[in-house]
Amino acid sequence: MPPEKPYPLDEILHPKSVAVVGASASQQAGGWVSRLINFGYTGEVYPVNPRADEINGLKAYPTVRDIPYPVDYVIFNIPARLAPQIMEDCVAKGVKAVHMFTAGFSETGRGEAAELERQTAETARKGGVRIIGPNCMGVYCPESGLTFNPAFSREPGKVAFIAQTGAGTIRFVYLANDMGIHFSKVISYGNAIDLDAPDFLEYLAGDDETGIIGCYIEGVRDGRRFLEVVKKCLSAKPVVILKAGLTEGGAGAAASHTAALAGSGLVWDAFFKQTRAVPVNTIEEMADMLLTFSHMPCPGGRRVAIVGRGGGIGVIATDTCERAGLRVPPFLNETRRQLEEIIPEAGTGARNPVETALGMAGAADFYNRGLAIVDADPQIDLILIQLAVDVYGGRQPYLKEQLVSTAEVLINTAQALAKPVAVVFGIGEDINSITAVLEARQKLLAAGIPVYSSIEVAARCLNKLIEYNQWPETD
Repeated sequence: MPPEKPYPLDEILHPKSVAVVGASASQQAGGWVSRLINFGYTGEVYPVNPRADEINGLKAYPTVRDIPYPVDYVIFNIPARLAPQIMEDCVAKGVKAVHMFTAGFSETGRGEAAELERQTAETARKGGVRIIGPNCMGVYCPESGLTFNPAFSREPGKVAFIAQTGAGTIRFVYLANDMGIHFSKVISYGNAIDLDAPDFLEYLAGDDETGIIGCYIEGVRDGRRFLEVVKKCLSAKPVVILKAGLTEGGAGAAASHTAALAGSGLVWDAFFKQTRAVPVNTIEEMADMLLTFSHMPCPGGRRVAIVGRGGGIGVIATDTCERAGLRVPPFLNETRRQLEEIIPEAGTGARNPVETALGMAGAADFYNRGLAIVDADPQIDLILIQLAVDVYGGRQPYLKEQLVSTAEVLINTAQALAKPVAVVFGIGEDINSITAVLEARQKLLAAGIPVYSSIEVAARCLNKLIEYNQWPETD
């Protein structure tokens, strides 16, 4: 029996050639050749289909063995019953890694399907071929040109994401790209019959292109190794984990999705207490948390100044922040005096939370002058701005111009402040407000200012950021 032939994941994620078995000219589900070409992959692409001579202008081959050139990486887009034979071809060819897009294995719960999976994995192990999958979308790596969706951003970034979900990964990447988050690597790895979360995390721990790691986990086969590898990652960079399948119904769904053993909530509670890993509960919270680590410098403490229009809105925001673990202390008397000089109608609203002047133009003027006063208060560690669009006349036709102008004032002002600034920008339900908010929001994100959809989301993310950075103190 030949020994296992380990290949560094860096080599697997940057292949010089890709063969697509079950290649199709379609742009839809089977169009892996089209996806790679349209995304700009610059390596060699070899379509494999015994019923075609040419696909997307490229010569097609009957089998992987028939390709007369070296093949680094193979994508399986074939029925599950063919997987063992195709894997034998890959072994004979000396392929380094296989992405098994193919589903229909142990996740089905059928004995014969599980046996097909076992045979395929055993053939690969003996031949030294590494497997990503099956039942997964595979790799999105902007630098190497690998993708499972050509509509993803081609701009590389410092965030890595690994997940046991395909559709969830697609949704997450779109969401993150829209928030200005770009990726070093994204790996959807499904049933994990070979390469598993600890393998990817161990690689990402030392990956210079990755500064932040997000994980969607349904189950882990080697809990001790997973714990050790996560700790290794956390010694160098943040790790955010969405652990799915913790309820009785969720555990059953995980088993039918990737044949994962989900583990108990108590075990995972202990895991998070033993590590600095940041737990989240939804895909949206994952994106918000990765945005926070990407854009928000860690404040010096938990004391937050809330700035916005609306006394009652400020009171609710105060309660929300304090429930999340932040503090909303009163300003010093001198800070209040200076604020009341520029917004006299605010009255006691200058205590913290502070109300801006009326109207969008008045708010922008306050940001230009008032934020520097708030920033100078030694009682404050960070500034949270509520842009309540509906309070400022959110259904006015000139709203977009005013919001964009206000965003530009905030960007210029924030750059001169000593303390971190975050913005809460509710979109609302009115189409005029939605389009205006999205444009202004994109400006803020492009300038590196984190923007959140609600006070609840902002407070939760900011508190978790502080907890992460205060870990030695809270351990």
